[in-house]
Amino acid sequence: MIEVSEPFRTILVDELALIREKMNSELDPMKKVYYYSAAYAMVQRIFNLEPEANQQLVFIHVVLAMSYNQIKERVNNIVGGNQLVTLPEDFFDKVSSYLEQLEEKIRKNEDTYDILEKIAVLTYIADGNGHYLSQKGCLTLPD
Repeated sequence: MIEVSEPFRTILVDELALIREKMNSELDPMKKVYYYSAAYAMVQRIFNLEPEANQQLVFIHVVLAMSYNQIKERVNNIVGGNQLVTLPEDFFDKVSSYLEQLEEKIRKNEDTYDILEKIAVLTYIADGNGHYLSQKGCLTLPD
């Protein structure tokens, strides 16, 4: 459970919805990553404004920040011409879907561990070893 006041919970889920909307409207992966950066940033703002919120909010922030940084690095490499490790065709659709699932968990004040685990796996696939394991069929994007 996420111990955050209702006004801040609403702000957070509304922001996650807007982030998804912006990401879904873009074709450019750099712009998608740019909008994705707002997810962890908003969680951090909420925690700064309501520091008595529990540690699940910190966990959400850490997973989203790590995810953003890894995805940004991979997209920068791809745009820069390094095509050795690519992203799956539906990668950003999954990012959006997982953000929507996270949004719902937060809205309903449910535990977020399972969706954060999905985000971590998604992020790992954007890494060299994760990509390799994905190519071997050992690691797939969760639903």
